[in-house]
This record gives sequence, C-alpha cells and structure tokens, in this order.
Amino acid sequence: MLAHMPSFNNVLYEKMNGRFPLILKISAAAIGISLMFWLSQPIGDILHIISDREAVALYLNQFGVLAPLLLAVIMVLQVIVAAIPGHALMVGGSYVYGFWPAFCLSLTTTVVGSQIAFWMARRAGRPLIEKLAPVDLLNKWYDVSAEKGLLFFLFAFMLPIFPADIMNYIAGLSSLSPRRFFIANLFGRLPGVVVLTAVGAYGFQLSLNAWIGIAIAGVVMLVAWRLFFGQKSREITG
Repeated sequence: MLAHMPSFNNVLYEKMNGRFPLILKISAAAIGISLMFWLSQPIGDILHIISDREAVALYLNQFGVLAPLLLAVIMVLQVIVAAIPGHALMVGGSYVYGFWPAFCLSLTTTVVGSQIAFWMARRAGRPLIEKLAPVDLLNKWYDVSAEKGLLFFLFAFMLPIFPADIMNYIAGLSSLSPRRFFIANLFGRLPGVVVLTAVGAYGFQLSLNAWIGIAIAGVVMLVAWRLFFGQKSREITG
C-alpha cells in the first residue's frame, strides 16, 4: 500500500506544475496592463496625428530609443482594434526609420497582433469578439469562410476586398489550426507590408518597374482568387 502512495514532494510538484501556467498568465496580464497604463498618454496623442506621416515622425522622435517600443505597441493594438488605421502607422514608421527597420517592425507586430487576435477568438469565443468587431461583418465573413482552409485565409490577407483584421477573428472561430493560420498570416501579410513600407520610406518615387511589378502582382493575386473562390467572391462583393 505504502509503495503506491504518492510522496509529499510528488504531490507538491504536481500542484505547483498545475499552477505554473496560471501564474504565467497572471504575470503576463499584469505586465500588459502596466505597459498599457504607462503608454496610455503617448498612444492617445499619436492617434490624433496618425494620418500625417511627418507629424508622426516628429512625435516619435521625442521618445528617442523608446519610440520603436511605442510604435510596436500601437501597431499590435491596431490589429486587435480595427478602428485604429494600421496602414498609416506602417507608412509613418517607414518614413521615420527607413525601409528595412520599419519593414521588420511592421511585419513582426502585424503578425503578432494577428496571432493574438486569433488566440483571443479561439479561447474566448464569440461573446468577446462581438465587443471588438461589428456583428454584421462577423456574420457575413464567417458564413463566407465556413469550411475554408489555409489558402482562403492566405488570399484574405493579401487582397484588399477583405477586412484583414476581422479575418483574424473569423479564423479563430473556425476550425483552422494555429499552425496553418500562422502560415497564412505571415505570407499573406507580406506583400502589403512591403508596399506600404516602400511608400513610407520612398514616398511615391518608386521606379516605373517597381510600380509595374506591384500592379502585375496585384492582378495575379486577384485572378488566382477568382479561379479558386470566384463564386463566393461574387456573392460577397456584389
């Protein structure tokens, strides 16, 4: 009998092991709330000038080395809260930091924000998501994306006919696996981030070949979408 009884150390280990993920979640939430409280004023200020890339640049320069952190937090938030204009942030960030630093920052924060939104929808379900996104849009795009997989969401992030931030929640409410969503999220976001970062870094002074390449890529993606999901596309855009 005694041989099969768990020792005090084993019981204690199992209890602590079960609580460890909870402790991590509580700690992460506390850090996140503290960070948001600390950055609440600068975030509010920058949202008032977000449409002016030069004003964004002047404002960010006040924060010195902390400016990229501030921009990163806001860019993650703009994916979760659809009302914040993320495209203006990407253009403004690349105007301040140049193409490659801004490209890395924009892609990383956009993908991370999308993964968080996906996780929120997967964990919390529809009641929470309806507080963050319009219910009519959720219903519309959820019906369209029913039973769709990686390829559908890849195009959803590439093509401007889709509300990309809403699609994060739609994917989280669907049966799409986290790994497949990450692939669609990363590669689907890539073309848009490249274009917006280039516009911010170089203005509209891109070479003719660059603009032609962008136009051809856009047409190819649209044609591919029509070939794969043409019927559904006509239903939702018509």
